[in-house]
Amino acid sequence: PPCGSTRGGTRQVVRELAAALKAESLVGGVLFVANAARATCYANRCQVVRAVVGTCPQAVDQAVTELGANVILIEYPYVSAADMDVMVERIMHQVPAAGPQVHRELADLDRC
Repeated sequence: PPCGSTRGGTRQVVRELAAALKAESLVGGVLFVANAARATCYANRCQVVRAVVGTCPQAVDQAVTELGANVILIEYPYVSAADMDVMVERIMHQVPAAGPQVHRELADLDRC
């Protein structure tokens, strides 16, 4: 679903995405946003979401392989169409899987 322009719209999209990830009807997602700060903060409040801002194709690769990122946020005003195409292609063809160390580190951070 497209991200709404209102704060409530962003929260609702994040809720729906998290619910689909939790139900395993999706393995990942891409959100196109004008400003990634709020959306990233909201998304990472959900335990099943590991969201990162896609700044370039290499960052998406690293996020998926090293952190098991399952949601990429792309700030469309600042990323070229060609880079967007590559980032979307890469997140769609990689299965995000955070290793045990990442899960331990995230669990540790849940306690702060």
